[in-house]
Amino acid sequence: MDGTETVLADDAVADALPSVVHGQPGAVLLVRTTDGTVLFANPLAEQLAPEVRLPCAVDDWARAAGLQASDGSELSDPGTGEAASPLSRIARGEPVGGERVSAARGNDQAAPREALWVVGLPLDDAPVEQLSTLALVVLLPLREKQLVDGTRESAEQLHSRAVLASDLSFTISDPNQPDDPLVWVNPAFEKVTGYGRDVLGTNCRFLQGPDTDRQAVVRISKALAAGETITELLLNYRKDGTAFWNEVVISPVRDREGRITHHVGVQSDVTLRVQAERERDAALAVARDARRRLEFLSEVADALSAVLDPDAAQDLLPSLVVPKFAEWAFATVLDASGRTRHVRARHADPARAADAERFQEVQAGLRDASVSMRVLRGQLGPTLVRVTDADVSRGVGETEANELIHRMGMGSALVVPLRARGQVTGALTLLSGPDRPAYTDDDLLTATDLGARAGVALENARLYAQQRRSSETLQRSLLTAPGDTPGLEVATRYIPAAEAAQVGGDWYDAFTQPDGSSTVVIGDVMGHDVSAAAAMGQLRTLVRALAYDRSAAPREVLQRLDHLLDGLGVSTLATAVVLQMDGAPDAGHRRVRWCTAGHLPPVLARPDGSVGELEGDGLILGLGGGVERVQHEALIERGSTVLLYTDGLVERRDRPMEARLAELRAAVAELAGAPLEELCDQLIARMLPGGSDDDVAIVAARVVGR
Repeated sequence: MDGTETVLADDAVADALPSVVHGQPGAVLLVRTTDGTVLFANPLAEQLAPEVRLPCAVDDWARAAGLQASDGSELSDPGTGEAASPLSRIARGEPVGGERVSAARGNDQAAPREALWVVGLPLDDAPVEQLSTLALVVLLPLREKQLVDGTRESAEQLHSRAVLASDLSFTISDPNQPDDPLVWVNPAFEKVTGYGRDVLGTNCRFLQGPDTDRQAVVRISKALAAGETITELLLNYRKDGTAFWNEVVISPVRDREGRITHHVGVQSDVTLRVQAERERDAALAVARDARRRLEFLSEVADALSAVLDPDAAQDLLPSLVVPKFAEWAFATVLDASGRTRHVRARHADPARAADAERFQEVQAGLRDASVSMRVLRGQLGPTLVRVTDADVSRGVGETEANELIHRMGMGSALVVPLRARGQVTGALTLLSGPDRPAYTDDDLLTATDLGARAGVALENARLYAQQRRSSETLQRSLLTAPGDTPGLEVATRYIPAAEAAQVGGDWYDAFTQPDGSSTVVIGDVMGHDVSAAAAMGQLRTLVRALAYDRSAAPREVLQRLDHLLDGLGVSTLATAVVLQMDGAPDAGHRRVRWCTAGHLPPVLARPDGSVGELEGDGLILGLGGGVERVQHEALIERGSTVLLYTDGLVERRDRPMEARLAELRAAVAELAGAPLEELCDQLIARMLPGGSDDDVAIVAARVVGR
């Protein structure tokens, strides 16, 4: 290995050592080199050899501490020459630049051992006579195994191990003198700070400067006064005025009577480490901020997407950005004629809630010169402004709204378009208020993304509402009111699905046949789309035509319907019940005939309060012609009520069908005496308090006198 390689290896180890030992309080000994006696020890050194009373021989102290060399051999046998233990060499006045040893943890020799780094520095150059015959021994704990191993392996290749101590500066001060002055510093102290032996006799506060943490200085003073070891990270200043981060570990050294004789300081320039940590922390902060912003945007979009009413979504938007992103905010949209149609404001301070509500009322129209209106009309893109009195006057004039804005607070503002499908449909205005930091360009980017997401959600709500209105209009146009049916009172209800804007396939019908019989029909086409609605209309028309043409009975109606669907190639699948009552009552009764095609059984409520079902089964419609349908007959009394319904009234994912049908029969029994219209409304309220995921159709028919 040539000289260049040696220097590189030395530098690598010197750079690695502070990473291994920084921030760790060390065990400190003062050893008299004339006879190898340990005179003083700091508290951590006392913990390594708790049974030892000072002064004692250095080998006795090493044995009591259970020190071993890196190869596991004992350090208590001094040996000779290069084979001598580091403590023995230090005791002879030789410097030890750094060697790896291990110590027992307390008195437990079987427990994992503590890795230590030994540095020995003779104080023969100390200006104080009482120190010149001493050597400073520092045993530093090693933190990380990988760095420890790398440092050891590199050290084994060095010609001179003294380089290992070159990056750690050591100082000794005398607390028994006024102001605890420095009495010795090693060459590394001058290398790190620029100050040499000329500072001996002064307190080391000369390293402090304008940005030194005063609280840290106070903590050091309190620890030293209490006789405790202290570790602090300080921003100190070199002799040339440049700042550096100094990691300081100061330990008291006590004599055998427990009196503090000296303070030993181990100092390390950790500027690069601190800078790296700060850069890492800054990068993590940026990442955390980006994650928080994405989570915020996602929360707003999800909340708006769950609201299907456009006015409710516009009302909700300002409350989703306050207080997380704004002190107060308002949303504005335009109607088809270009006039302000909707302004909704929300303030973070409950005390200003009334002002925000009043702002909604008085701010019927923003002036064209306002930033909000200019963004709304596409004249400006996303805008960040510092709001001034002049801005408010231009935007709303000298009005009550002007006063409200001043009371709610101005600060800076972000105004972003609510955009969907390439069109600006509204604007969102966010104000920071006077007590929050002003908005930044990053905030503008977030608000712009927010406006885009909110704009799409609001537009989707508007389109949903439009489609829902169209769907309901189409559905209800196909479900005409029941015709006049003598001797029979009929009430109907149709409720579209609560969470769908699609046209359903549920239908009902009630009409009088040419022979005077009354026919009531309920049906449900499978599917929820325009095709289902078209099939529903087709089936409803076919059933009405087949039943009316020949005053056909229910069985005939469904069998002929099977034949027609099969012959015409209609692939529709549907369930249905066709019920027919004779036109002429029989001694207060009416004869009823019904036929079922895979539908839930109608409920029959009798005048005596009993409730039952009109049982029946049969294949669903659309499975082919030639199906033999079964017709049932019964006599029902005047005053009886028959309820026909689709499965949306009783189906629930969290309840079995049998239980729901029992609930329906119980509700019908309780409401049987109520007027028919009220009965229908109460049934829906009781059976579907939270709405239904499916369409619901109901026909209630009550037998009355002719």
